[in-house]
Amino acid sequence: MHKRIDHNDINAQLGQCIDLASSAMGSTIVAVTDEFFAPATNMINPAPPVHCPGKFIDTGAWMDGWETKRHNAGYDWCIIKLGFAGVIRGFDIDTSYFTGNQAPAASVEATFCSDNDLDKAQWSEILPRVDLPPSCHNAFVLDSPTKVCTHVRINNYPDGGIARFRVYGQVTPLWPKGASEVVDLAYVGNGGRVVYATDEHYAPGNNILLPGRGANADDGWQTKRSRVPDHSDFAVIRLGDKGHILKMELDTSHFCGNYPNRIKLEATNSDAEVPESTAKWTTLVEPSSTGPNGLFYFDPAHTDKVFTHARITILPDGGFKRVRLYGVRQGAALPSLPLAAPNAPKRSVVAEPLTAEEYAPYGEVIEARKNVNITGANQGTAEKFHHVAKVTNAFPNNSGNLNLCVYHCRPAKELPFKVKLLERHPYSSQQFIPMTDGSTRGYLVVVALNNPDGSPDLNTLKAFIASSKQGISYRRGVWHHPMIALENETDFACLVHENGVPNDDCQETNVDEVVVQVPGYHTF
Repeated sequence: MHKRIDHNDINAQLGQCIDLASSAMGSTIVAVTDEFFAPATNMINPAPPVHCPGKFIDTGAWMDGWETKRHNAGYDWCIIKLGFAGVIRGFDIDTSYFTGNQAPAASVEATFCSDNDLDKAQWSEILPRVDLPPSCHNAFVLDSPTKVCTHVRINNYPDGGIARFRVYGQVTPLWPKGASEVVDLAYVGNGGRVVYATDEHYAPGNNILLPGRGANADDGWQTKRSRVPDHSDFAVIRLGDKGHILKMELDTSHFCGNYPNRIKLEATNSDAEVPESTAKWTTLVEPSSTGPNGLFYFDPAHTDKVFTHARITILPDGGFKRVRLYGVRQGAALPSLPLAAPNAPKRSVVAEPLTAEEYAPYGEVIEARKNVNITGANQGTAEKFHHVAKVTNAFPNNSGNLNLCVYHCRPAKELPFKVKLLERHPYSSQQFIPMTDGSTRGYLVVVALNNPDGSPDLNTLKAFIASSKQGISYRRGVWHHPMIALENETDFACLVHENGVPNDDCQETNVDEVVVQVPGYHTF
């Protein structure tokens, strides 16, 4: 059962929930019937939809949402894999700026599918068919939370557009088997959530617990400027589980002139979602200085105590990107202290979606894109996209022979992924094209340029998540990691030139460990 509520009441009724379907959580579109006018990925963009009247693309007016073509005899649908499994409590099906082309009605189904085999998934309706008026928020609260879900399917009757689809709920964490393993107790993927913030003028407090380090300052929490002496702002975090807080990491990346002057960390115990006004707070980190665009580590006091909530205060105002509260859950043996800074000894990068523009220094993305020569083919039933990647054979004396082969790749067993080795092909480019049966959502690509001495320049190392519809071309001499399949076994067609001399065909080198965060992907 459900009830429709006024959008202005969402915070009152669903304020302790997060948007499980947001792309910022690592959620992805895994299947969709049609996206002729606008892609379904727009629906899970955490930013509000925008209106651009007069802007047209090849298919018609540009719309910031998911829009299917007209005259569907049945209905359209879209499946979203949630970044983290969780229970669902409500929705906002937003049709903003769809004034006559919105989906007239929608329903929502959900399933728990740990192995991503959606063909065998058992779907349950969690929101029955509801009407969607044009250009407005359509908020709904469920009478009781659902069972734990990994995927949701929104049905669009019969066709049309939806600007944003918010799935409000709470993460169900998957804790390590070892109780004494150090974890981030505040991380959204471990069930942590911001339950109160004094000011969210520029960006919401929940951002500080998201995966990765974000793309810009808009991905963090930032308050308005204060003009009152001795002002401060704070955010209260409900930890994913009761535990000992052993190390605090504060990330101010992209906050160069608006980082906090000082920060303070406190903690308490409470059975309430938001601690009572009478709660007694214990100071773990006294007011301490921070700085611009960096990682800052603090060793908390009272590591022998366990807490349910933490409160981070910024003095007097400003913003930061992320906070990590590393520790162990209640009942675990404490490790040797002080705890080493988790991210300090290692390089860490966050894999980003693969685009031709960002990948250009390393090679080409093999896909049907519009900035190449396109001609008609097959008696008008197809388009041919010419020269989507450069094939290079620079072997001396023409000794390189073409090898069209297939790689059968097993998925990564551990995420985040640890890069310890890179390879390059000094005389040949190398192209990989996934041959998927539909079970593969994407794969990981890790690349780096050369130092003057020919060794990998780890300052240029980047990681990309390629979709199952994208192939990859490594430019001759570019360092890269061997192919990394994600979640499922994947076959790749490979085109490379070789002459049979090992050091001519492929050169490998060990590198200092680089940790690659892969938002939205898991191991099974």
